[in-house]
Amino acid sequence: MTLTEQFHHLPKLLKVTEVADFTGTHERTVRRWIRDGRLSAVEHPNGLRIPRRSLWRFLGLELALSA
Repeated sequence: MTLTEQFHHLPKLLKVTEVADFTGTHERTVRRWIRDGRLSAVEHPNGLRIPRRSLWRFLGLELALSA
């Protein structure tokens, strides 16, 4: 599966646990990235959500999508 296909299969708003699974890190690490301002997140009635585009940008893959 290509990066573009992976991107489009992700939900538009990801849970902290989903980002942790996708990046192979712990939830605390993802929350630290959000707290430090490195990864943007939005408040959702059911907790924090990370827009998939923000995750891609954080991972440095923004250019891969535009190619």
